[in-house]
Amino acid sequence: MRYLIEHQLRRQGYEISLAKDGPSGLRSAQLYQPDLIVLDIMMPGMDGFEVCQQIRNDAEINRTPIIFLTGCEKKEYKMRAFDVGADDYLTKPFQADELTAHVTAVLRRADRIQTGHLKAAQPQVVALYSPKGGVGTTTLAIQLGEAMTIGEDRPAVLIDLDLPLGGIAPALNLYTGQHIVNLLATKPKRLSLPLIKQFVQYHRADLLVIPAPGNLFDLEEKVRPAHLKAVLDTLCSNGYQVILDLGSALTGLTKAALHLSDVVFVITSGQSVANKLHDTFLATADRIGLESHRLMPVINELHGPVGNVKLARVPVARIPHASARSRTRLWLKEQGIRKLVSATL
Repeated sequence: MRYLIEHQLRRQGYEISLAKDGPSGLRSAQLYQPDLIVLDIMMPGMDGFEVCQQIRNDAEINRTPIIFLTGCEKKEYKMRAFDVGADDYLTKPFQADELTAHVTAVLRRADRIQTGHLKAAQPQVVALYSPKGGVGTTTLAIQLGEAMTIGEDRPAVLIDLDLPLGGIAPALNLYTGQHIVNLLATKPKRLSLPLIKQFVQYHRADLLVIPAPGNLFDLEEKVRPAHLKAVLDTLCSNGYQVILDLGSALTGLTKAALHLSDVVFVITSGQSVANKLHDTFLATADRIGLESHRLMPVINELHGPVGNVKLARVPVARIPHASARSRTRLWLKEQGIRKLVSATL
C-alpha cells in the first residue's frame, strides 16, 4: 500500500519519503520536515494516534498537516484522530484520484492558514429539499459539502434538519449525542461559534457536521424554528457556508429553513412520480412565501440513468447515476456536483 501511494503521488509531482512503522515515521518527519504527512492508525511500534500527538507536541513540525489514511471505519477512531490533531481522515478502500484531491485540498488549507489569505466568498445558506423521499437528498448534501471544502476552499457546516432520525450521521458514521435539536433549544442571545462547535463533529478538516438526533421524540415540544435564524447567522458571520439537508417533510422547521436559505436545490430523481411532486411544489411554493428565483431544480439519477426528463423548469444540474465501473459517468457525476457549487457562488 505504501508503494502504491508513493507511485500515485509521485505521478502528481510530489517528492515522497516512506516509513514502515510509527517510530521511523516520526524520525522521518523530524528529519525532512515535510509539507504533509499521510499516516495510518495501525502500525508497528507506535500507532498513528501517538505519532500524531508527538508531531503536534514538536515545536519544529507541529504545524505540518496530517491526513489519516486507514482501514479503521469506527466512529471513535475518526473522532480520536481529529482530537489528536488530524487535518483530514480518509478510509480504505479509496480511489487514487480521491487521495490526490484530499492531499491538494489539505495543502491549500495549510497554505491559506499560514499566509492568512482566505478565499473570498460570501457565506450563504444552501438548502436541499425534495417533495418526495428516497431521491438521494442526504447523499447529495454530503457530496456538496465535500465539493465546497475540497474543491473550493470554503469551510462549510452541514446540518441535518431531516428530523427526527436524519440520515447524515449513519451515512458518515457519526455520533448523535449532541445534535441540532439540542442546539436549537439554546437561547439566541447565548449563541456563539465556540458554543455551536460543542454540537459539531468533524467529517473533513473544513467540513463540520451537526447531526439529527437519530431517535424518535415529540418534535412539537422540542424543536424551536425561531432559533434557527440565530444559528445560521452566527455560522455565516464567521465565514462558514451552511448546507441544510431538509429531507422531504414540510414541517414548521423545514419551512423556516426554506425561508432563511439563499439557495434551495429542489431534488427529483427524474422518475415520473418524483417529477410530478417536484413540479407541483415549484408551482405552489409561492403560497408559503418562497420566491421562485431561489428555487433551483436538480435531477439526481439515484435509481439509475433516466432519459429525457421534462420538468416545469430547466434544471440547474443533472447528477448522473454512476458506478465504480464507469469512469466516464463518475466524471459526469463530478461535473454535476460542480454545477451545484457554481450555483452558490
